[in-house]
Amino acid sequence: MKRLGFLSILFISLLGCQKDYNKTKLTYQFIPNETNAVIQVNELTDFISSIQNNDILSNVYNKDFTNVTPILNNLNTTKQVFISFKDSINSDYLILTENDSTLFVIDTLPNVISETIKDLNIKKTTINDAILYHKTIGKTFAASNNIELIKGLSAEFENKELSKLITSTDQKSVASIIFKSDEKNYSKLLFSNFINNDETVFTSLDINSNDKGLIYNGILTSKDSSSNYLAGFKKTVPQKTSSLSIAPKNTSSLISIAYDDFSIFLANTNKLKPEASDNSATFLNFTNEIALIDNAIILHTLDPNLLVESIEGKSNTESFRDIDIFEFEDSNFFKAILKPFISFENANYFSIFKDFIVFSDTTDNLKSILTDALNNNTLANSDAFISINDNLSDEASLFIYKDSQKLSAIMDKNLDGYNANAVQFIQEDNYTHINGVIQKYKKRAATNSVNEAFTTKLEAALITAPQTVKNHITKANDIIAQDVNNKLYLISSSGNVLWKKQLQGKILGQIEQIDMYKNGRLQLAFNTTNKLYVLDRNGNDVSPYPLKFKDPITQPLSVFDYNKNKDYRLLVTQGKNLLMYNAKGQSISGFTYKNNSANIITQPKHHRIGTKDYIVFAAGENLKILNRQGNIRVNAKDKIRFSDNDVYLYQNKFTTTNTLGELVQVDTRGNQSSENLNLTDKHKINTTSKTLVSLKENRLTIKSRKIDLDYGDYTAPRIFYLNDKIYITTTDKQSKKVYLFDSQAKSIPNFPVFGVAAATLEDLDNDTGLELITQSDDQTIMVYKLN
Repeated sequence: MKRLGFLSILFISLLGCQKDYNKTKLTYQFIPNETNAVIQVNELTDFISSIQNNDILSNVYNKDFTNVTPILNNLNTTKQVFISFKDSINSDYLILTENDSTLFVIDTLPNVISETIKDLNIKKTTINDAILYHKTIGKTFAASNNIELIKGLSAEFENKELSKLITSTDQKSVASIIFKSDEKNYSKLLFSNFINNDETVFTSLDINSNDKGLIYNGILTSKDSSSNYLAGFKKTVPQKTSSLSIAPKNTSSLISIAYDDFSIFLANTNKLKPEASDNSATFLNFTNEIALIDNAIILHTLDPNLLVESIEGKSNTESFRDIDIFEFEDSNFFKAILKPFISFENANYFSIFKDFIVFSDTTDNLKSILTDALNNNTLANSDAFISINDNLSDEASLFIYKDSQKLSAIMDKNLDGYNANAVQFIQEDNYTHINGVIQKYKKRAATNSVNEAFTTKLEAALITAPQTVKNHITKANDIIAQDVNNKLYLISSSGNVLWKKQLQGKILGQIEQIDMYKNGRLQLAFNTTNKLYVLDRNGNDVSPYPLKFKDPITQPLSVFDYNKNKDYRLLVTQGKNLLMYNAKGQSISGFTYKNNSANIITQPKHHRIGTKDYIVFAAGENLKILNRQGNIRVNAKDKIRFSDNDVYLYQNKFTTTNTLGELVQVDTRGNQSSENLNLTDKHKINTTSKTLVSLKENRLTIKSRKIDLDYGDYTAPRIFYLNDKIYITTTDKQSKKVYLFDSQAKSIPNFPVFGVAAATLEDLDNDTGLELITQSDDQTIMVYKLN
């Protein structure tokens, strides 16, 4: 009896200990060891709302929550709720939370049938069609749709690794998810299926949602396993994702791997792959980042020249905008060496751009990437990426970016509008930090966008900057240009060469247009040093042109239409003399200019002030102001030491500058005034009737507003009046940047752009947007579209 009494006391003591043991256990410690995924809900109401209203969460969780949500809606708690799933095949779930008297009050629920299963102390509750098995263990409430999960609960089989991850989560987040790699639905948030195939390790992500999308951060545990490819980054230092600065802004997918020592990274990954890559030194040893974008491989290096020197089997094929393009013999070099992260075939060509070497399958793809880079149309500068950048780390080991189309493919759901999505992996010892952003970004209306419309390459280098001419058929505008071989080209508003014509010399100044037959059909009028040309729309000479001249022509052709009735006067300058012709090429005997033995040094221009006509030009140190007959209309007596600038009509005064940098003006009575503009001797000016623009060195002045540009070699400012607005352009030929300002000296959005020559602004295609015409190199005309 004593023996029996002792055993009874011992049994009661053990039972009491067991009861106390359960009471001391935390809720998450009852999660089964075989669990594949756990959702730690920190605020149940917010989480349920997020599941219903967030596109990403509803897509990730929808399958698992079909059966769980009705139960969660009937839980009344502000405590953490843990929802675990055994595997991804069935929909069995386990709900664990801290119990209290108001958590799950069956009596208050409609359409409920509840009973207690004998000998198991488990309740079976049917809510509508959903069956729930539940019980209380110590202070933990446990519920499941599978009775076996409830029967097998025991804190003795706690998954210590899982518990450790749970304690590291951010309890201020809406929820945290912890999952193994074979949980494919949750793994979608990692944007890849090669991150970690080790089924014994977990990824933990803290989730925060809003109406724009999802932000998540966490860690991925690691082991020395052949299926954990992130181990390739061990003993390397994460780097800045520089490839974003050259990837085009319309890139749909970017995968970047970064390290401080490629040889360590390669040695690590070779240990993890069935077939190791060649460990011998390659040009990749000079890189600290390699990225795969849609159709190219991007290498970033601190010494591009050294890297390129170490590339064997290369040959120079052509130059594009002063950038060499090389052919690469080992085109499948990137096919296997960087697996499983990156694989790229047909790397046939490459170029160097700043600290980048870009490989692609075609030269066209390569040129497109270089063009976007030159114009800063890159992913790093896109509004969509900038909108998520604050949620990302400055450095990463692995970086993955997807646009909405690629994200839709990952999520198996149409996610149009989610234009900025990225995940970072930052390797550190035996775990990896993760930062992720999936965000809906509403693209701004393209009212300020600047895109390259087309390029047209001529047979030889241009001799002067291209200009535009009116197309009387389409009512739009075409481009006309001349190369160093004196071949003239007419190019359509879409970039097609319409015709070419061989001339005998360089065109002086701008090409003018006349309607010599007064039928609405326009001709091109211009002169070289010995011929006066008039061409029809198809580039044919119009009889009796060209007119040949024995003495050289020294200024551009001046075309006057005094009364706007198409009775044109064509004025030819030869040194000191002026010759005037009508549109039919006949000499005008009534025009007699008496020279004063001084060469004419500016193009004669016609101005109408009130009812009077004025023909104005500089000759020697005199400003000549003539009437229609070539006689002096206004006697400007004071001498002027003219600069290299033209004579303009500004404020109803004939305006130019002198070599001292002073603004010199002469009114219609011959009165002269000057104003010190503090310009250097190599200044440039341009004016409209009310707007004066000047440029000295790097200071551009528009009216009275000053802009200090970078030091460079600038073309003379040009003024354009389009759509009731004034625009000013100048090009820095040294840095190859085209600037565009309005009359208030404000830069037009997305400028400067790449360009090597003076720019022309025009509405080429007769729509609401303007086009800017410049050159991408000495042989190629480039057109930008301003929206």
